Parts: sequence; structure tokens; C-alpha cells
Amino acid sequence: MGHFWLRIALILYSLGLLHAVLTVTQRRQKLFRLALGAISLGAVFHLVALVEDGLALGHFPTTNLPEAASLSAFLLAGAFLLVYWRYRFQSLSVFLFPLIFVLTLPAALERSTDSWELPLLRTTWLVLHVSLIALGNTAFFLTFAAGVMYLIQERELKSKRPRAFYYRLPPLEAIDDLAYKSLTIGFPFITIGIISGALWASSVWGSSWPTDPKIVWSFATWLIYLLLLCVRWVGGWRGRKAAYFAIVGFVAIVVTWGTNSGMHSFGFP
Repeated sequence: MGHFWLRIALILYSLGLLHAVLTVTQRRQKLFRLALGAISLGAVFHLVALVEDGLALGHFPTTNLPEAASLSAFLLAGAFLLVYWRYRFQSLSVFLFPLIFVLTLPAALERSTDSWELPLLRTTWLVLHVSLIALGNTAFFLTFAAGVMYLIQERELKSKRPRAFYYRLPPLEAIDDLAYKSLTIGFPFITIGIISGALWASSVWGSSWPTDPKIVWSFATWLIYLLLLCVRWVGGWRGRKAAYFAIVGFVAIVVTWGTNSGMHSFGFP
């Protein structure tokens, strides 16, 4: 039954995708109110699907990539609603709505093979590690999206003939505030998530765990965001420099997400 509710959520998320496509192609906000309502209702159905799947499977539904992507989509939908409630950033929907749809799609169209039979995954470390990483990545995507919006808005402000979409973007100060707050929220989640994963890996794989490619990329990504925090706190970096740094950091997250060789080759993200 959870799979049915997830497909309903996907249909609702498709309205958000349509809004984003029309907004980009026509350079005008299209269907935002409809899309906002659809995303809100879709997040409710998505939560129901996650709970029902968890109860039916007898475990937290994050044991493979489609399940983890579905969880990330739900968190992104919730994050957008929170940010919109706080900042009223309609333009952020152009970045988040398509991603929410794409991340939900694999889990909604086809049930993935349940890997819960692996003894490695029958542990509370799984729930702790994946949940924290997913929350951290969600916040960092907001940092990334804010960085992209900042660069676009700054370029339009310097242009003698700004395009129509410029008038839909928030002020630079508000964008930078979102980038900074999402960064400071995401970093503790990622840090604790990596620590819990390291403890789990050490207990399972012994002293060889630091050589796993995904773990190496995870620590490299953590260092990038640590450096970004330091240069913002100590160096006073704001605006364009911080935006470029945030984009580099999210590229590292994408690479980390897609690296599932070595000890992580069992399909768990």
C-alpha cells in the first residue's frame, strides 16, 4: 500500500516539475500556487508511504539507493516548505521541484530489491547514519541552490538589461542568509553522520575501512564544508566566493553519492 501512496505523491510532484519547466522556458512564474499545494499534499502522501513501507518491511526503508533517494526527496520537499514559510522564496522551487520529482521516480515506478536480508544492514547504525547524512545533504543542497541564485542575481544586477527572471529572485542579502544558515544546519548533521558511519564501518570491516572509496570521498566532502565554514567565520567570506565554494562542495556530495564500489558495493548509499 505504501507503494501506491508513493505513486500518488509522484503525480503531485509532477505538477511542481511542470511549474519549474514553464517558469524557466517562459521566464515567468507559472502555476506556483498550484505547484505549492501539490508539493505540500505530495509530502503528506510521501510520509505515509515511508511509514507504511517501514512497517511492512520491518525496517527503516533506506537499505538501497532508490529508498534513500525517496527519503531525500521527502526531506527536500519538507525543507522547501520550511524555507518558503520563512523567506517566501518562490524562485527556489525552480531548483527543488524537479529534483524532488526525479529522486522519487525510481522508488515509485518499481519496487527495489529488499537488501534487509544482509546481516550488515540489520542494525540501528543504519537508521542513524543514513538519516543524519540525508538531513545534512538536504541542507547542503539548499546552500548550493542559494549559491546558484546568488550568482545569477548578482550577474543580473550588474547587467544593463536584466532579464525578466531577475525580478523573481530574492535580494542578495536574503540569499546569502539562506546559504549561511543552511550551511550551519547541515554541517553538524554531516559530521555526526560521518562519525556514526565510521564507528559502524570500524566494527564491521576492521582497520581496512578508511580505504573504502565512498568513505574517502565522504571525508573529502566534509573537509570542503569545514573549510567553507572557516572562511565564512574567520575570513568573512560572503557572496560570490562563498557561492562558488558551495557549488564545489555539492559537486563533491554528488560524487560521494554515486561512489558505491568497494565495501559499499552492496547497493547501500
